[in-house]
Amino acid sequence: MLERGSPLAVAIGRWGAAQSLVIAAVLAGRLLRAVPHLLPNRLPGLILYELGPGLILAAAIGTAITTRGSGSIGVFARLALFGLAALVTGAIVLAVEFNDALQGQWI
Repeated sequence: MLERGSPLAVAIGRWGAAQSLVIAAVLAGRLLRAVPHLLPNRLPGLILYELGPGLILAAAIGTAITTRGSGSIGVFARLALFGLAALVTGAIVLAVEFNDALQGQWI
């Protein structure tokens, strides 16, 4: 059992919050791409459709790597970890979304 306020509990809470930001950004980006008819017409909608998911993900990873008190791990290591988390989350979302089209035939 973790003691409330212990360094381990604080680290787990901070990393969990930062990880959930990245996962939520990937899912929000996929949602933005899945429902383009809800975006405004013309140029603002096109910009949101094309740049929105990447900007959301970049903002979430930037927020995640600037988390204070993340321990002795460096900024580049955190960037790599959260980039990997975004890649894994995006791959899972795409696999679930396109599973019927691929019919289990993965390259």
